[in-house]
Order: sequence, then structure tokens, then C-alpha cells
Amino acid sequence: MGSKIKLSFFISLFLFIIPLSACAVKTTEQTKLLMGTYVQIKVRNTGASNAKIAIDKSFDEIERISKLMSRFSKDSEVYKINSLSPIQFLKINPELYSLIETSIKYSRLTDGAFDITIFPLVQLWQSAFKKNQIPDKNKVKNISSLVNYQNIILKNNTIAFKKENMGIDLGGIAKGYAVDCAINKLQECNIKEALVNAGGNIRVIGYKSWQIGLKHPRSNEILSRIELKNKSTATSGDYERYFVKEGTRYHHILNPKTGYSADECISVTIIGDTGIICDILSTAVFVLGPEKGMQIIENTSGLDAIIIDRDGNITISSGLKNKINLPKRIDTAVSS
Repeated sequence: MGSKIKLSFFISLFLFIIPLSACAVKTTEQTKLLMGTYVQIKVRNTGASNAKIAIDKSFDEIERISKLMSRFSKDSEVYKINSLSPIQFLKINPELYSLIETSIKYSRLTDGAFDITIFPLVQLWQSAFKKNQIPDKNKVKNISSLVNYQNIILKNNTIAFKKENMGIDLGGIAKGYAVDCAINKLQECNIKEALVNAGGNIRVIGYKSWQIGLKHPRSNEILSRIELKNKSTATSGDYERYFVKEGTRYHHILNPKTGYSADECISVTIIGDTGIICDILSTAVFVLGPEKGMQIIENTSGLDAIIIDRDGNITISSGLKNKINLPKRIDTAVSS
């Protein structure tokens, strides 16, 4: 989990977006580097001046969300939460409190496959990534014992931990939530047609669909095109930050229960109504694997998924059948 940079979809200048109409469409767009990735906002069929004002307000909103969820700034509430002693309660912003409640809800739904208390493991593996070394197995085991969403105590807009050295990492929801907030800000400005893309977390609104190119997880090839209309999508993949040691790929999407990189999937794309839910479930399904992950998708209204397992087998949810062209299997040895 952690601060994922999810590039299963082309982002920034590499985002493959085509309006379905063959007619010329007036578009105003801007891209900024925020939240550790490129954030792109596109507005269609709106005067340039009004579009610019709306886009600026949306970027301001994304910057606000970035500060709210930062675990690096000493002034942020997340930083203060991660400095708490056991059973030391801290009063927090109601918005942040609600996001943590949502995170715990989906931790329960996914049997802990999504868990914001993964922060100590993220720290351990970030250090390992810098050296391209596997952490000591005893360290992984000891730190994994700190990862358990059930050890978060929430009460009346306060938070505490049951154990020492615990912490939270909101990287698995931050970009999805930021995309939702940016879309809300555009709508407040009376924008009817828009796309917001934060590092592969995408949400679109409008009368016409947008086409998004789904990237091959082992090459630059476009596997297929997805039509999105008033929907969100997010992809988690094992190919952005990783190193290979003795034939095993170690990447940034960690299994909270094992302490190591999740190893059943290489790419998971979720399509749903909101950015935050797609963001959470793209991680959770990646960790759970094709069978358990697809069960959650099929049993939850309004969701679809494209899952590519470690052998290259592609599984799509029932809602996407006859709507997308994909092979049954891809070659996973295109590149290392």
C-alpha cells in the first residue's frame, strides 16, 4: 500500500484520453506535480476563463488534501497521530476522522487486506528499496505485529493506538479522495464535463464518455480502451517501484498480513462511482488475489474490475463482459 504511484493508466502527457465524439471539443487543461505524482485536470465545453478559475480552485483543493494527509510535515495531524504513545488520545479534524472511519470500514470488508496501520512496514521497505535489499526477516516479523487496524481506537473525533510504535499511512486513499474533492469543486463552479487524473486515479463527469487506455503491465503496449462516463477508476500494479532479487520481484504494494509484497497479481483495475473507493479496492484486491478479490467486487453494487494475475491470466467482472476487448492471458515476461 503506502504512497502508491499507479501508472497502469497513462498519466500526465501519457494519459490516453479520447472523447468519443468525432467533432472538435473545446478543452481547457492543466497539469501540476502534486502528491508525489502528476495531476491533470481537463474541462470540456466551458469558456477558457471560467474553466481556468474552476481548475485553479480544484488544484487548491488537492493541495489542501495533500497537507491534510501528509505524514511528513510536522504540522500535519497525521504526523502527530504517528507520534502518539499507546492509549494517548488526540483530537483530530472531523474530515480526517471520517476518512479513518472509512478506511477501517474497508479493512473489515477486505479482512485486513487494506490497512492504514501499515505505516511501520512502509517505512521498513522504503529503506530497503533505497538499497535494493530485502529487510531482515525477523524485522519484518516484528514490525508486522504492529499492523492491525483493530488496534486503532476512535472516539468522539479522537484517535489513539493500543500499541506502541504504531502509525497510519493514508497513501492508499489520498489520491482517490483528492480526485473526488477536486471533482466536487469543479461542480461547485458549474463545470459539467471534466476529468481529474491523479497518478492513475481518475474520475470523469459529463454527458459524453472518455476513453482511457489500459496499459500492459510488462510493456508500453495498450491492452485495451475503457469507456468511462460519470465514473472513477484506479489501478494498482507491481511495476512502478520494485527491485528483483534472486528471481523474486519486490514491489511497493505490501500484504499487511505477511509483511512482504503481495504476490498473486501484477495489475488490478477497479471501476466504480468514487475515486476513494476505487483507490482502496485496487490495493485490497491486489493483495487478496483474483478469487477472493473478485468475490468482493461481484458482491458489491456498482463495481467492476480487471485483474491480471502473476501468470498473466486476465479476469474481468461480469459487468464488463461484452464491454471491453481483452485477451484471456498476456505474456508476463515482456520485460523484467
